[in-house]
Amino acid sequence: HRHFNRESALHIRGFEPSRPANTFGWGDADIISQRVPAFVESALESRHREANGFDIRDAAHMVATLEQLVFDFQGAVLAKAYEEISHPVDTSLSESDLSKLLEAYMIHWLVGDNQETVEILMSEEDPLRSTIPHWDGIAAFVRGQVKALDHRRETAPVAAAAGKLSRPSHNALEKRYSFEDAHGIVGDVTRSFASFWESECSVMKAQLVDMDVHRTGRVPLSKFYGTGLEVDWRFAESEQYLRELGALDETSWRGKQVIIPN
Repeated sequence: HRHFNRESALHIRGFEPSRPANTFGWGDADIISQRVPAFVESALESRHREANGFDIRDAAHMVATLEQLVFDFQGAVLAKAYEEISHPVDTSLSESDLSKLLEAYMIHWLVGDNQETVEILMSEEDPLRSTIPHWDGIAAFVRGQVKALDHRRETAPVAAAAGKLSRPSHNALEKRYSFEDAHGIVGDVTRSFASFWESECSVMKAQLVDMDVHRTGRVPLSKFYGTGLEVDWRFAESEQYLRELGALDETSWRGKQVIIPN
């Protein structure tokens, strides 16, 4: 759980230290493929565990297997995004079409399998920016991954072709992008999203500190929800979820308090 959360801000079903009461978590791309929890359950209930337990090699093998499942999941979500922009997966995309594809992918990646919400966010820009905090920053982050691919094509075209970063007709002069190109880009997004989002967490913490008028390191639950629902839907976690995370102090004479993380 720590490995994937720190590296990519991913929560893998079955490995989380506590199960959330709600199924939606900002900044966490939930792996929706049912193969992942099935694999986790089979591994944790295996005869190998009963006979030998787990060592570091077992953990490494499990991480490698899960990374492959994450890769497959990315491909499945990317295929959905192709459908959203009405392009077959085997066609070459222009730079503009790639931008639309990656926007659709990120909406699916962040929102999850809530198709109704996905359709609303895909249809109008205003709800998109108001619903997903720092959307412009996320979009800029994704564009940076595209520029990184373009840079590799420009500076090392032979290596880019050998590494399947471009088809023969896709190069620095002809900016066309295949499914494999897009898959590589979203893979880079996944691998580096945690470091990007760390800065956003700092902003979130600053908002909580501003709400802590008594400087106790805690925010009244009512104030947490009041500010969150009016300003930022990231602060709409359920009370049960906060309790399971150990982020809810129920001993204060001021009432229930949300603990500000260090």
